Amino acid sequence: MSLEEMAVKLAEVDARSKSNTHRLNDMDEKVDTLQRLTTAVELMAAEQKHQTDTMTEIKTDVTALGQKVDAIEKNPGKRWDNIVWEVLKWGVLLLLGIAAVKAGLA
Repeated sequence: MSLEEMAVKLAEVDARSKSNTHRLNDMDEKVDTLQRLTTAVELMAAEQKHQTDTMTEIKTDVTALGQKVDAIEKNPGKRWDNIVWEVLKWGVLLLLGIAAVKAGLA
């Protein structure tokens, strides 16, 4: 191989080397962008899981709170039912007592 042919080959290799260096630099930028995107997606997934867990906890808390409110709302009704029952019971006993007195049993 002559000196001239070697010079041409060296120029071709040098041009290819510069082209490859440029392409590698572009790829480095793309890889950096891809890594940032991957990190962002991982963070969003973690935040989504946290929000899902939080929503589950809130749903559980709201359900428990609803049950407590239902129980509190039922208390006055139970008290009223007990009062009515006692009044009816004593009313019936009073009527039975009056009937017993009139019948001469007492």
